[in-house]
Formats: sequence, structure tokens, C-alpha cells
Amino acid sequence: MEKETEQKKIRVMIVDDMVPLCRKYQTVLSQSEELEVVAIAHDGYQAIMKSAVLRPDVILMDIEMESKYTGIEATRQILQEFPKMKIVILTVYEEDEMIYAAFQAGACDYVLKNASAAAMIQCVKDAYYEKSVIRPQVAKKLRTEFKRIKNNEDSLIYTIYLVQLLTDTEKDILLSLHEGKSQKEICRERFIEPATMKTHVRNICKKMKCRSMEDVLRQIDQSGFFYYMDRIRKTKE
Repeated sequence: MEKETEQKKIRVMIVDDMVPLCRKYQTVLSQSEELEVVAIAHDGYQAIMKSAVLRPDVILMDIEMESKYTGIEATRQILQEFPKMKIVILTVYEEDEMIYAAFQAGACDYVLKNASAAAMIQCVKDAYYEKSVIRPQVAKKLRTEFKRIKNNEDSLIYTIYLVQLLTDTEKDILLSLHEGKSQKEICRERFIEPATMKTHVRNICKKMKCRSMEDVLRQIDQSGFFYYMDRIRKTKE
């Protein structure tokens, strides 16, 4: 009697910029005979390219790689082209803002990087078989995020208004600081004296109605200003 046809395996791609973690996830997933790791990517570009070529069924996607939102943007682009793919977000912390952004981009679930092997395997299977459910903790995060968005709609608009008061030089400096560059680095890049830099910082704080540059950057992050501006820019390209 002929052997029954072997069940189709769920083809999985792992995306994480940490090589040791990719190996760990691959080892974990290999414990299930139903799963097959067909690709590993270490940045958003590789994730997009390999998903197009190899067409995995499920993608385990890290959020923060080249930038804070790399995984989310890669998720958005992949699902625009291949809406039937299932993407599960890999995350270290259950940050409400990041989880919401991932769902908004089209992810069907998320799993913590330190989850048990059984939980990670089950999450991948649930995603493939479209059994991912909005768990109580996820539902709570979504409710919290909707409330936050409602409360902060004016915050983003207000931040946009304040940023428009800055000169082009001040906007460039604010962007550089937001990207993590130090004031000394910016001085070297722009060939300006520290005293000039202090003047720019003081003017930025005054126009943004904040007491310090730390407060300015916190306001920028909370409003999502640069994230939304980047999305708008990419839409126009």
C-alpha cells in the first residue's frame, strides 16, 4: 500500500538583525514537523526581496532593525504585494504604540522574543490557519491605543504647527537630534561652533514651547511627527 501523501509544511521566513536570535528561532521552529524555515533575513530590504522570491506562508518579523519602525514598514510593503501572507511580529517589550502600529500595518499577531518554544510554534500555526485571535491583552492594548490617538490628535496637529515655525536649519538640527546624533557630531557635520549650536537649540526649545531639548524630542516622539512625515514622503516617491 502506497504511503499517504506527506502533509504540506508551513513555510516560514525569519526576519531579525541579530544572527544568534535567528538561529535560536530556527532551532525552535524545527521542533515542529509541520514547519519549515525557508529563509532568513537580517533587515527590511532583505525581508521584502526574499518574500517576493520565496513566497513564505508566514513571516516572523522583528520590529526594530535599521530603524525603530523597519519591521512595521516592511510588513506594510510586503502585504501590499502579497496580502495573503501572514506576518507575526517579534518583539521584546509589549509596547502599546508598537503593537498597534504593527496591527495597523497588517500583522495578524505578535509573539514575545522570550516566549516558550511551544508558544512560538503555536503562534505561527495559528497565523497560517487564520486562527489568531485578539487575546484579552491585545484587545486592551488596542482600546488603550485608540483612546490615546483620540486624546493626541490635537497633539500631532499642534506639533506640526510648532515645527513649521522653525527655520530650515533648525528643522535639520531637530531631525539629526531625533536620529540620535549628539550636538558635537552636528557641529562637526555643519561646521558650526558650539555656541552657535546652543543658540539653535535655545531657539528650537523656545519655538516648540519646551524647557529643554529632551522635552522637545519627547514631544516629537509622542506625536509621531517624523514617523508620519516619513510615510508621507515615501507615498509621494
